[in-house]
Amino acid sequence: MKKSTVAIGVLAAVMAAGYVGYTSMFGAKAVQVSADVLNEKFNEYANPEAFISAQDLKSIMGTGADVVVIGALNPVKPDAPIEGSFSMWRNDYSAAEGDYAFDGMRNSVDEMEAILSQYGATPSSTIVVYAANSHHDAARLFWQIKNLGHDDVRYLDGGLNAWIGEGFSTGSANPTVAATNYVAPAPQEEVNGLATLDMVLDAQSSEDWVILDTRGAKEFDGSTTVGGAFGPGTIPGSVHINWTQALNEDSTLKSAEELQALYGDVIKGKKVIAYCQSGVRSAHTQMVLEEVLGAEDIYNYDGSWIEYSYAHYEQTRSDVKVQNGKS
Repeated sequence: MKKSTVAIGVLAAVMAAGYVGYTSMFGAKAVQVSADVLNEKFNEYANPEAFISAQDLKSIMGTGADVVVIGALNPVKPDAPIEGSFSMWRNDYSAAEGDYAFDGMRNSVDEMEAILSQYGATPSSTIVVYAANSHHDAARLFWQIKNLGHDDVRYLDGGLNAWIGEGFSTGSANPTVAATNYVAPAPQEEVNGLATLDMVLDAQSSEDWVILDTRGAKEFDGSTTVGGAFGPGTIPGSVHINWTQALNEDSTLKSAEELQALYGDVIKGKKVIAYCQSGVRSAHTQMVLEEVLGAEDIYNYDGSWIEYSYAHYEQTRSDVKVQNGKS
């Protein structure tokens, strides 16, 4: 769907329902999540320090601690950011138009360094990422900042929903801070879980790998093609586990035991490539596998279905085959 169509639809919704109705329909839904319950859950995770509750985030903000909070928030939705945080959206941390023949790729190390410098971050900063309702965009930021070699990155479990559920302040975002000269501590690609198209093709013929399709069922079976892709289908041999299966109804992450039951048998003894439409939902799955289950050799396919479908449908590459695609 074109951006203009989306904008017209949003405008129509606002006119029909009014701002209050629009906020109710599209805004973050407040949820209340016990910090004790979350911390108990985090302690069962392989890397508890990769996660934080709204209550604990509130306690460290404004104390002089070196913490930078970044929200991945869609600007067409009526979500006020966490007070004191910075807010960005996909166009800010995606590659510039023209860098690739398709959309959705991550931006460069230099561009990420410039963003974090603007936010006053240093390599020793605690960087907390969050989103609203569907928190996969926070996981995408988590992945990209981790790819810089930044050590202390944390995912706000429950995101903006949990923050407003506690009645904490929103608005007054994007504060004016002294800019820094952030330099990525150890920018890496393959080591930090970046899968390329060549890796995906090699993995299809290897028993050492499993490819996870983290999209919705209709994308997987080829009955839906999401805008940006060049045709329907899935990567041959993919195992389908929708990324949302890792979540509770309140949008927080499930327990380590539940996530082990979901993924354990599928990834046991395997290297894993996760993909979706453009590497956002799959970044969430990668985060779960690495930070919750402690799995190794987990890769997020940045180009995901957009790049793969481009190679198949537009470039007509004979080595890039499609399952559940056009006949």
